Amino acid sequence: MPTLTQRLQTAPTPMAGLALGISSLGWSWESFAPLEGRAQLAGAIAATVLLLILSAKFVLHPRLLRSDLAHPVVGSVVPTFAMALMVVSKAAGAWLMPSIGVALWLVAVALHLSFLVAFVVHRTRAFELHHMVPAWFVPPVGIIVADVAFPGVSVLHPLAIGLLYVGMGLYAILLPVMIYRLIFADEIPDPAKPTIAIMAAPASLSLAGYLTVVSTPSPLLVALLGGIAVLMTLIIYLAFFKLLRLPYSPGYAAFTFPMVIGATALAKTADWMQSHGFSAHDVAIVHTLATLEVIVASVIVGYVALRYLGFYLRGWRAGALTRPA
Repeated sequence: MPTLTQRLQTAPTPMAGLALGISSLGWSWESFAPLEGRAQLAGAIAATVLLLILSAKFVLHPRLLRSDLAHPVVGSVVPTFAMALMVVSKAAGAWLMPSIGVALWLVAVALHLSFLVAFVVHRTRAFELHHMVPAWFVPPVGIIVADVAFPGVSVLHPLAIGLLYVGMGLYAILLPVMIYRLIFADEIPDPAKPTIAIMAAPASLSLAGYLTVVSTPSPLLVALLGGIAVLMTLIIYLAFFKLLRLPYSPGYAAFTFPMVIGATALAKTADWMQSHGFSAHDVAIVHTLATLEVIVASVIVGYVALRYLGFYLRGWRAGALTRPA
């Protein structure tokens, strides 16, 4: 029977994306129902378990982390570990101590920036256009999760603003290159196709971060980001008819966070519109869209979590059945 250490080696790095999706979903539901933080806490606890498994894997087997960082696809999803930790830090600050939340947030930001540097170094050494997949948005744009989860400490506000504009600027640069790659380069291989769902995330994440840390948002920028966010989300909804037919792989985790952050961004937009005197009718439309998106996100996250659970339970049972007599 495999030892625990051996089993930890098989924990897939994309599971960090599932942790991000679960923790974000719990937090997002707080905008739609009077849950008094319980959904946020539940999501953070579930995510923490997954992050601890991956932490143990990388501490016991650091060569696996080095190998992941060097991979053109897996290396781009490693930062979801730091992004999930940012979301968990928000729950920790609310349920434990604010100082714990701030400390975790700072650690997560430092981790993400380290992963970003490693990603850039590896990809510039061996750049190939066909290596590009939508997951490449994660290292440069995913840092904006730090703004969505910003702990509200005034001395850290300039850092949060800097991270926001760096992430948005890199998104603006990378988006046309990614579209060119998707149109003119080789087809994305099946194991990496789930990352196509990530196309829905950057605009929504930019909008959510912008509305969180900018005190006087520009209505024009809100409208621009909101329009792109809804359009990209609808495109991925259509893409799901094919993506969900792909054979199961840990890459399914890429389906989760993009759906959740879309709902979160629209919920924040509805709140912003209401506070700025928009008509009740217009606010209701945006809030209804947000509600529909969080329901879809809940279904997707639940489905992916069950697929993960079922796959790895079968794997563990198979290991137990092959135990020597």
